[in-house]
Amino acid sequence: MKTNIAAQIRSSERLLGTAMQSVGARALSGNSWWWAVLAPRRPVVDGQRLSARLHVLATLGKREVLALRPPTPAARARFDALTRIAGGSEHAEVTVTTVAIPGPAGPLRARLYEPQGLSGQCGLLVYVHGGGWHLGSAAGFDVTARLLAARAHVKVLSLDYRLAPEHRFPAAFDDVLAGYRFAVDHAPNWNVDPARIAVGGDSAGGNLAAATALQLGADPRYRPALALLLYPVVDTRMDGYASSDLFSVPLDRGCVERALRWYAHHSSDPRVCVIGAPDLSRMPDTHIAVAGFDVLRDQGEALAHRLDHAAVPVTLRRYDNLPHGFASMLIDPEARAATEDIADTLGTRLGTVQT
Repeated sequence: MKTNIAAQIRSSERLLGTAMQSVGARALSGNSWWWAVLAPRRPVVDGQRLSARLHVLATLGKREVLALRPPTPAARARFDALTRIAGGSEHAEVTVTTVAIPGPAGPLRARLYEPQGLSGQCGLLVYVHGGGWHLGSAAGFDVTARLLAARAHVKVLSLDYRLAPEHRFPAAFDDVLAGYRFAVDHAPNWNVDPARIAVGGDSAGGNLAAATALQLGADPRYRPALALLLYPVVDTRMDGYASSDLFSVPLDRGCVERALRWYAHHSSDPRVCVIGAPDLSRMPDTHIAVAGFDVLRDQGEALAHRLDHAAVPVTLRRYDNLPHGFASMLIDPEARAATEDIADTLGTRLGTVQT
């Protein structure tokens, strides 16, 4: 069965590569018949099946991630370009301002998203992009940040941070920690309520957000109002989770393990291996969103169970038939609907969206 699935995926990769060379980004927009051509056979794995559009995006993502070795500046620019294409367009009126943040090793770049129509003090999400700690940028995840800001009626501070393997752990963690503290300290300047500041992120960014929330959970000044974790990496060990070996696009087990080696050498430090922290009770309220078609699915759900056992208020939502990275695949209607649902949860928890 595994061999058959792998053969189907390899066939899709070859067809996808040929098609993308001939039609380029046009194949990734609109209601094109290319979706059905590029994904004629989509395997069902553990009851999960991607739509044709998401299968194409996930397969393309897998090819790109594997091709971007080592992560040179050109490779990172290519990854950002793919992320922007998959994100589509976000038409909501959002003002974006570049912010310089003093970091532990020099200035950090960030982007402040402010939706129109806000009045009075509002909530803020400090957002940390994904990319395996070695790819991605705030600019590349622009559409995701725009949607979250506009839909949740909050401001979003999207952070850049130092990337591996040039900058290994704890560089990225230290940068995100500094960025979050900066946001709290400057909340009055942005007309933000310091009591309604959340930290969140996707994938490796979800790992950094979770680690930041855990680190600051016992600090009354900086304790986040919410940790918003989208398909996060929370364990440096892939063993013990069935999903680790079930799925292969856009990530497989090898992709995750390589990223962990580049970033933290499979460290058991709770600032990386959050689920292994001896005391999770200081975590703030947490919302975890996992993708049904994702190698990281089961460890995200395991963290939710651990937090519940530690008496931390936690909610868990699994989005079936969606792949890892869906919050940056917003040209797909299912992925967009799921991300809007997450934004609604954020707005409700920060008191900006009425239920």
